[in-house]
Amino acid sequence: MSVGTPGTGVGTVYLAKVKAELPQVPAKSGSKDPTFPESIEKFKEKYADNQHIMASLRNKVRVCPNPNCKKPCAYTLTHCNACGNSIADVPLSYNDNVFMGFIYGIASGKFPYKISLRNETANFLCFDDPLSLSPCHLNCIPTSTYISDLRYLFTDPERGLTLVNSLWEMSAKVAMEQFWGNPAYKSKILGENAPIPTKTEELVELVATGMNFPPSMYQLHLQFVHFPMMPFQYLMAKEHNHFHHGRFFPLEWLRKALALGKKVQLSVDDSTEISSIIQKVKEAGVNYDEVHTEMLAKCQRAQDRFATWNEADFECQVINGKVFDSEPLQLRSDLDAKSLQAADTKLLQNYGRPYDDNGKPTGSYYGFAKKPGEVVDFVTNQK
Repeated sequence: MSVGTPGTGVGTVYLAKVKAELPQVPAKSGSKDPTFPESIEKFKEKYADNQHIMASLRNKVRVCPNPNCKKPCAYTLTHCNACGNSIADVPLSYNDNVFMGFIYGIASGKFPYKISLRNETANFLCFDDPLSLSPCHLNCIPTSTYISDLRYLFTDPERGLTLVNSLWEMSAKVAMEQFWGNPAYKSKILGENAPIPTKTEELVELVATGMNFPPSMYQLHLQFVHFPMMPFQYLMAKEHNHFHHGRFFPLEWLRKALALGKKVQLSVDDSTEISSIIQKVKEAGVNYDEVHTEMLAKCQRAQDRFATWNEADFECQVINGKVFDSEPLQLRSDLDAKSLQAADTKLLQNYGRPYDDNGKPTGSYYGFAKKPGEVVDFVTNQK
């Protein structure tokens, strides 16, 4: 029986079609009611004269055409970093900045702006990523400060470093308290005998965390992906379809770069090339290529350390893009790999837990929602 191994002599395989009941980590309950109980379109109409607010409410993206995905992706990508589908020929478009919708407590856009909440304060918000790469995949954003992307951190490196460290601390504490602190999750996903971290810095070796440029959402956010990654997503990472060189900026690099202070301080605007920042930081002593390479090596070490996924927990294997039953190994021409991957993500992620009676994710609204005029621009101090 042929499994379609390519002419290079090397193919791919990953586990699929979850059959085991895996432990879940419920999200926190927050505000049940939005502060602005109408749509983002109504919000735009109300504040149409405020150009600062209007500019903060949109993203430049390429939307994945896969009907099972539809992820808004960064406009520089050639493949969707959720499902792997080609987006090279997808035209540029603009969509709503959902993260700013969260901050302003807006009820909905194309879908309800409910949050799979992990932690919230008056200045920060931490939540599950709805397109999770691992069972513990968090985003953390500032809520009293608007900063569209990581380039602007270099306008004030000292203040930027403080902001980055605050995002890290909130994310890491959520992982320690809610995921490592959940006995069932810890035993099955992280390992029954794995030593429990007691300090946030112990997690640095267990996570892929950093920021993308360009982002898919134009409000600064720290991506926090705690290993193990889901099988398909780890395959994507190994094939360089996650944590892209030149787009993903690891926490380790951000910290070292911003700690250089005035040596890397820059005047930044929308035309500033990220390559110029990488070069300036390199000249000051921090090499992006070296840090990124080490981060990828760390990812492999972390996935190997947890070695979570057991064949007994899955019905199938996807070999070179074809779905096979595992026992016995038999082609399943009735099953589609992309559809399976979407279904598995829903079962493996902790976004929106617990699901409602219809099997849909649940969520809350931000309890410290801001009014226009309460969110300050990081660079200009404009409200």
